[in-house]
Amino acid sequence: MDPNFCPIPDTSSHSASVHWPTCQEPSLSFGPEEPIPYRCIQNAFCAQAAANPEHTAVVDHYGQSLTYKQLDVLSLHLALNLRGQGVTNGSRVCLLIERSNAYIIAILAVLRAGAAYIPLDGGGLTIVFALTAYLSLSSGTTGQPKGVIIKHLGLTNLLCLYPGNLGVKPGVHVAQLLNVAFDMCAWEILACLMNGGTLHLRGPHRADWISVMKTVDVVICTPSILQQHRPQDFPNLKVVATGGEPISQALADQWAAQATIGTPTPNSSVYVLDDDLMPVARGRKGTMWAGGLGVCQGYLKRPSLNEIKFKPDPFSHKGGLMFNTGDLGVMKEDGSLVHMGRSDDQVKVKGFRVELDGVSAAIRACPGVVSACALLIKQDIWAFYTPPHIAIEDVRIAIARTQPYYAVPTQYKALSSIPLTR
Repeated sequence: MDPNFCPIPDTSSHSASVHWPTCQEPSLSFGPEEPIPYRCIQNAFCAQAAANPEHTAVVDHYGQSLTYKQLDVLSLHLALNLRGQGVTNGSRVCLLIERSNAYIIAILAVLRAGAAYIPLDGGGLTIVFALTAYLSLSSGTTGQPKGVIIKHLGLTNLLCLYPGNLGVKPGVHVAQLLNVAFDMCAWEILACLMNGGTLHLRGPHRADWISVMKTVDVVICTPSILQQHRPQDFPNLKVVATGGEPISQALADQWAAQATIGTPTPNSSVYVLDDDLMPVARGRKGTMWAGGLGVCQGYLKRPSLNEIKFKPDPFSHKGGLMFNTGDLGVMKEDGSLVHMGRSDDQVKVKGFRVELDGVSAAIRACPGVVSACALLIKQDIWAFYTPPHIAIEDVRIAIARTQPYYAVPTQYKALSSIPLTR
């Protein structure tokens, strides 16, 4: 047991008997139960290396490539070297390496040595463990860094099974675009190498991003990145997955016929609950809680936060824990989920509760608006949006059609671009 790990509440004695009104369909959705082919990330990679040794595993922005056999041999050699230097199960190894083939070798080597890798990239930190697969340090919406402990089994469950594997298989090309410190970067790299795809690493310049996106079949990115491009410029793309922030309906419509959060992945579940942790009726808004294998092991050194965010799962016959995502949502009659903003994005304006995420969505829905956000500054709601040629009065009128008077921004700023993190 890691000495820094704060255990989350025990669920062994928790009763799974829960009752709710039978006149309404509860907002509970369960993914299919499917066997997980691998228990550890490195085992999945090694299986691909054995099955497809001559397939290209990774290509860096210089055009240099490694086959699965070469990546297997080089990462094993480095893993043995690390073990010889005293690295053992549970050790933590910092990686301060440019985005390159060597970086991918190092990730696999640390995992194969049974250790944790810590990618250092100035703007963030992610720690990957041997028994726990990784720990992501992220400030989330609070500004206070929290270490989230993720199990190998949770990752292999997500990345080896559809839809989490994004349909990656030998012959499929995947882009690696995201900052290495961003937790979704693990999705790019590991989903590719665990399923036999070819990973393409971007270079440091914007032109490198475009070059990679024109080469690959699969891209994972945030909506902020996606809105800077046009789908017609990338005819080879077959799968575009977004995350990390809400996507506007206009942007979703631009890139896909239909965009949705969807339904739970295999061996996982999602519940929409009220403040008493009871399921709301389908079609009503509540807080989204996640259950199943995807739930992490808790926050590092945060016992009080664990008690708030993790609760025994009374809806699953397997028990375990459910996690408060902090997201508001509505479950439709077909079981699919609609994101309705963040519960921690609520502010009080003139005595009324206002969800800034909802105001941001209303701004983005204005004709011609490409990107937008709403902020509370000294009790005024500010609307920031692009592009700058759209008249403020047109934006204000459009927002007033869908928002109550107290949620309509009083201050507006048209920008040529909205600043983004790296």
